[in-house]
Amino acid sequence: MKRQGRILTGLLLFILLVGACSSEPALNREKFGKLSEAAQAVKMSRAAGASYQQFGEALQRLSGELTAVRGRVSSKKELEVLHAYETLLGIYQDGHTLWKYKLEFAPFGFVPEGRIYVSQDVDPIAFKYNFPTESHLYKPTQQYWKSISADSIPIVWKNADFQQKVAEGILNYDE
Repeated sequence: MKRQGRILTGLLLFILLVGACSSEPALNREKFGKLSEAAQAVKMSRAAGASYQQFGEALQRLSGELTAVRGRVSSKKELEVLHAYETLLGIYQDGHTLWKYKLEFAPFGFVPEGRIYVSQDVDPIAFKYNFPTESHLYKPTQQYWKSISADSIPIVWKNADFQQKVAEGILNYDE
């Protein structure tokens, strides 16, 4: 009987030890502090009317913070937070690309005001967000090209705002 008790006790200790070793580490919010600040800075730069270049610099900082955190993720919850911020970065990059094409093609005069030329960089974004396109004929070459509404940019920003709330919600959720 004593031997069975020791075996049972040993087995219980083993199960507790294995359970303790395999338990998921808690979410370390401090790890994501600079990342969260960088995401907030991108949002604030956009809201404050920053230039295309200033917005791009804030976006670079966000990208850098994501890279810094990527190698330090140690739990499923932290990975979930990381993915939420990676999605946010992608949305901001989409908006930045649309903004770029709006600015770059405006001086040429063949892109109507309020439209964005759909290049091979813009085409996947138009598809991703299901933006309707218009076809145009460039008379000198008789080539057709497409454009999307410049109102597409605020739609992307609204998506970014929503995704930022998702990321912050996951980060700040108490279980």
